[in-house]
Amino acid sequence: MYVLAKKKDEKRWQVQIVESVRDGKSVRQKIVRNIGTAYSEKEISEFKRIGEAAIVEIKNAAKPVLSIFDPAEFHSPRKRQVPLSDEMVYPSNLKEEKRFNEGISDIFGKVYEDLGFDKLIQGTSKDREWNDILQSSVLARIAEPDSKRATSRFMDEEFDIRIPVQKIYRMMDLLSDIEGKIKQTVAQKTLAIFDQEVDVLFFDVTTLYFESIERDELRNFGFSKDCKFNQSQVMLALVTTHEGLPISYQLFPGNTFEGHTLLHMVKELKESFKVSQITLVADRGMFTRDNLEELEKHEIKYVVAAKLKSFSKAKKDEILSSEFKATCVNNEFHWVRDFENEGRRLVVSYSSSRAKKDASDRQRLVDRLLKKVSPGKENIKIGDVISNSGTKKYLKINSGSAEIDFNKVENDANWDGLHGVITNISEDHSAKILERYRGLWQIEEAFRVNKHSLKMRPIYHWSPRRIRSHISLCYLTYALAKHSVHRLKKKGLVISIDEMRHRLRRVEASKIIDKPTQNRYVIPSATDKSQLEIYAAFDLERSSTPYKI
Repeated sequence: MYVLAKKKDEKRWQVQIVESVRDGKSVRQKIVRNIGTAYSEKEISEFKRIGEAAIVEIKNAAKPVLSIFDPAEFHSPRKRQVPLSDEMVYPSNLKEEKRFNEGISDIFGKVYEDLGFDKLIQGTSKDREWNDILQSSVLARIAEPDSKRATSRFMDEEFDIRIPVQKIYRMMDLLSDIEGKIKQTVAQKTLAIFDQEVDVLFFDVTTLYFESIERDELRNFGFSKDCKFNQSQVMLALVTTHEGLPISYQLFPGNTFEGHTLLHMVKELKESFKVSQITLVADRGMFTRDNLEELEKHEIKYVVAAKLKSFSKAKKDEILSSEFKATCVNNEFHWVRDFENEGRRLVVSYSSSRAKKDASDRQRLVDRLLKKVSPGKENIKIGDVISNSGTKKYLKINSGSAEIDFNKVENDANWDGLHGVITNISEDHSAKILERYRGLWQIEEAFRVNKHSLKMRPIYHWSPRRIRSHISLCYLTYALAKHSVHRLKKKGLVISIDEMRHRLRRVEASKIIDKPTQNRYVIPSATDKSQLEIYAAFDLERSSTPYKI
């Protein structure tokens, strides 16, 4: 097929696309398309250019090439200089080999390297390999947290990365040696956001259980926050900023009293931070005399939830009989009153919404007890309520049985809506003190993300070395996820870790093979507006152009 300029007379030329076809034993030219009539050499050249473009269009319609190629490179009569079979890619010859995720590695991979996590393992002859395995394991945990064996399979299926599970375990052995370096790196990257200074840190602890009853120097039985009292556990203490960004963590044996964990963390805070400029916020589990004295010894300001019902009778009577003043805490109406308690400041607040919740929770427990009472009787069998720790406080124990103590129920109702905090901050308004404490939800959210979204527990490792490595891996994953969400928030895109993961899991690509040539190509999937917003927030572009590999 070619372009032919046929002279009609002295002033006209007919420009056509013609094709040679065999008619019996002879060959003739078949007119495929008329391009137009030219009246000058210049018009002839222009019509020939149009004709050559039309030839490419006609040929590509008959035998289309893959969209990653320029059809003119194969069909133009001027540009083709090699046999078509050497470069032509026909859709009928293509086969999809694998579909894999690109969104997780594109976004979280960039943040991972920006934070310097890709250089954590050093000192071995295969640093790059071990760091790559660590990075792949962290990204896989964000995408689909699971056991190390399942992670190896998932990386192959979803990321097209093949890492034997034995290498993941070997990497974890290296990870246990750099636990301190991981904590230091994460702290430095978090502090860099706040110009190396933070004014408020949140502290709390949780328990992580094992599918085991074995005990060792870390695993042990203790009070389980997951209600897994028949399984061994470890205790994790975590410190975050007011936005939930991680600062540090410590791992304790499962039978450690949670109140004692704060003293160990204070020592680390003293070595790592300007403790005189920090206000430490903690829940009532840390409300012990030793903890408060230790914080005061190191000149650390604190706001710790107080156990109001544990105070002396005189102090409780004073709280319940005092008049409170109206104030606003985080745009919510509260009644507030300051008290003195053993030389410290006690700030007590009352909220009607808290009062409704307290009353509802108590009634639910009482209703549960009433269901245990047999018709016509007042007593409850001890065996029916022994496992319900929440309802025990409303019982009066007799010999072999129990009954509901409605005096206890009535006394408990006097405290509906009341909440107190102890602090050594004298200069701030009560509302500001309460606002700081209410930020403690950030660390509760951190534990929720680690336990549920990132599945830090249950733990399937048995040696203390592997247990610590698992916690380090999960902590690194949480730090990466939280920093990524924080960066999105700074760009005006407020989404959760789960939502970010959900969007990026759908950013995929297909690896296809051209069967005759065995050449492989990647075709990126289409991206929607929500996914492009994430890419733009990280100054990345998501291309839909296929490419050869």
